[in-house]
Amino acid sequence: MIEQEIFSTLILENNLNLDVKAMNDYAYELRKKGKVHKNQVASNIGGEHSSFVNLEEPVLQPLIKCITKMSYAYSNRLAVEEDFALAIDNMWFIINNYKDHNIQHTHPGSYLSGAFYSKAGEKCGNLVLKNPNPRIESYWSPKYFKHPTNFNNAFRHVTPQTNRIIIFPSWLEHYVQPNETKEDRIVWSFNLTLMQGNK
Repeated sequence: MIEQEIFSTLILENNLNLDVKAMNDYAYELRKKGKVHKNQVASNIGGEHSSFVNLEEPVLQPLIKCITKMSYAYSNRLAVEEDFALAIDNMWFIINNYKDHNIQHTHPGSYLSGAFYSKAGEKCGNLVLKNPNPRIESYWSPKYFKHPTNFNNAFRHVTPQTNRIIIFPSWLEHYVQPNETKEDRIVWSFNLTLMQGNK
């Protein structure tokens, strides 16, 4: 018998050790300067959504370095041609407080997307990734299975943790559950594009 896994979706996660206090201070400083908008029309319902941040900002360089390193690993796993490279296109942050959340969406025009949590506590709102097979829910009810697996699960729940990063395909539908606490949840979201040029 030959067993194969086909049409897999690659997700990369890692625990980092960045200066999240400095990143949070920077986020709150931008909020004071009016660079953060409440109820901005994007995927967020409630919360505060920043404009694109300056990728040259010193406080962001350790995170950018980590994203770049992980993008190389992702490229290698996908067997991307040597004359193409992933580059960070943009980055922003979202501050979600009580009941704030993000509706289901993708990131059109990008290759990879990701999130880094600089402030996250228990019940602050899971990131939920949706199985790209649109028919799995109607064909395979969860009641048929002992437990979720990569073969039968319609959703993957990612519990935010401070200093944790996740990278996934930009076409993968996802949403964020409501923050059930009165503490801010700060996430730095980013997109990467595939550009022709040496790594």
